[in-house]
Amino acid sequence: MEGSSSLFKRNWRDIKPRLAYDGACYVRDYFRRKDKPWLEGGYKVTEYLEWVRQTTVLAGKKIPYHKKNVEEILYIVQGEGIIQVGEEKHRVGKWDAVYIPTETPHTIYSTVENQPLIYMEYGIRTPPEADEVRIEKVSVGEKVEANIRIERWTTKECKPGHNGTCWLYQVFTRDMMEYLLFATMMTVPEVLGYHRHNTEAIYYIDSGEGIVKVGGEEAEVRSGDAIYIPCGVPHRCRSTLEDQPLNVFCQGVAIPYDGEVWVEEDLADVPV
Repeated sequence: MEGSSSLFKRNWRDIKPRLAYDGACYVRDYFRRKDKPWLEGGYKVTEYLEWVRQTTVLAGKKIPYHKKNVEEILYIVQGEGIIQVGEEKHRVGKWDAVYIPTETPHTIYSTVENQPLIYMEYGIRTPPEADEVRIEKVSVGEKVEANIRIERWTTKECKPGHNGTCWLYQVFTRDMMEYLLFATMMTVPEVLGYHRHNTEAIYYIDSGEGIVKVGGEEAEVRSGDAIYIPCGVPHRCRSTLEDQPLNVFCQGVAIPYDGEVWVEEDLADVPV
């Protein structure tokens, strides 16, 4: 079902890594913009998301200090490290989400001896209509105006979502960002309500096992899977483990990116 008409799913284990940032890290590309088919790596399926990828910062290496015209969210899945912005150093670890505004100079590195820092990376070109992504190496001494945000979903208040079929831990919301819409941990104990919305979304399976349905197509999922949810396409997921929920880190962008967001809940199921 990978790469089918409605359901696009990939797992980092099945993606060949490529060296990036002067050999400081490996990148595994999940998804890229469909209007830029020549871009390196990933299924070309997204409307606005520039990339969805897993980045492994090698032990003893640093991502070169740089800035780019990309608004980003990082979700730490393994290790501990430092994100440095100007002279400020911020500690990050598993389950932290990091919001990096566009054009914010920064570097990232692991602080655990002989262990990499691994994170999922979601980016949107700013503005989305820009012709290209610009990545520029800069001096650490350059003055920094923008501030990053670091939040851990386990510290957030848990609220019911999708008519009580899941639990939501909201990390970042639209009012905190420029173009990105949300970053939320969604815990599905049983079956998520079938729904759709005018956003393109990424489901990243943080833990658990289950089944995801997108537009009537189903696929088994496990940790490390990322699933692309196109705008307006009905979708849901369910856990297949009796004693563990399906934990899904959700990230998305409104279509159009400045449009009013709507959600339709409790849709009639679509036979497989």
